[in-house]
Amino acid sequence: MKIIDISIIVCTYNRADTLRSALESVIRQETDGNFSYEIVVIDDGSIDNTRDVVKEILKCSKVPIGYIYKKGEGIADARNRGIRYARGKWIAFIDDDQLAENDWLKNLYVMALRMHADCVGGTILLDLQSDQLSRLGPVIRKLLGERSWPKRPSKCLGKKIPSNGNILIAKKVFDSIGLFDTVLLSGGEDAEFILRARAANFDIWIAPKAIMRHLVPPYRLQPTYLRLVSFRWGTFFAYMDHKRRNHCRMLLVCIARIGQALLVNMPCLLLVYLKCNIVEILDRKCLLWRAQGYTRRCLFFISPKLFPQKRFFSALEYRINGK
Repeated sequence: MKIIDISIIVCTYNRADTLRSALESVIRQETDGNFSYEIVVIDDGSIDNTRDVVKEILKCSKVPIGYIYKKGEGIADARNRGIRYARGKWIAFIDDDQLAENDWLKNLYVMALRMHADCVGGTILLDLQSDQLSRLGPVIRKLLGERSWPKRPSKCLGKKIPSNGNILIAKKVFDSIGLFDTVLLSGGEDAEFILRARAANFDIWIAPKAIMRHLVPPYRLQPTYLRLVSFRWGTFFAYMDHKRRNHCRMLLVCIARIGQALLVNMPCLLLVYLKCNIVEILDRKCLLWRAQGYTRRCLFFISPKLFPQKRFFSALEYRINGK
């Protein structure tokens, strides 16, 4: 059996069209003969023609492609299934709505070997025209998946957290600290894992030249979608604070976030409304929505009987709305 150095895991759900483009970009990766790789597609319960797309790509691919169909149980569970199936010593992840540059995987792998890193993240650019990008503020660009880093390689410290949309992880890391947290049905499982790996003293680096482009369909530029993602981020931050702090400390952080929302972001929002600054208006709204999501999750942790909010949390799950 041929030795596989890297397994690229692509989790998908009802995105056959974008999956086709993603897989076409992945089978074209340059290796310079220095490493081998396979692709593992985890179909998390799709009801479109995802299976047929994978079969078509397989016919013209020199890279081995594995396909697993499973009952939809969320993105974290799908990633974990891929890890268990993968044969490579390294695991790379991309999303089903992304396009990899031809030297993407090579740049991640070379960086990992050069820096003796256990995990390497890359750059994610939004696949939008320059005039569209100019209408998006930094908060929204990050919500949409952008991960832009300094030009030089750097260690992942502080708030530098790479995304599962562009990352390479040594399989030994999973063997050591476990897999992705399947409780996180509304996202954030990648950030939680990286924080756990960093706490376990694994070396995490950024390879800025490993570039991935993130497709942005029109609906993701609408306020309703940005509101949804902001809520998700807020609830995730609350989840992490709940794991790391007791209820009293978490409540203090929550009060501080509410204070920041009322005393900083709300006045700033009113000011940019007066200036008719559409770009910053949306950014400030997203920050306020994030604070709301954080507060609602905190209230649930403090008293789930008084603040169950089942419909709110359910609406944030990827499996519910498919976005």
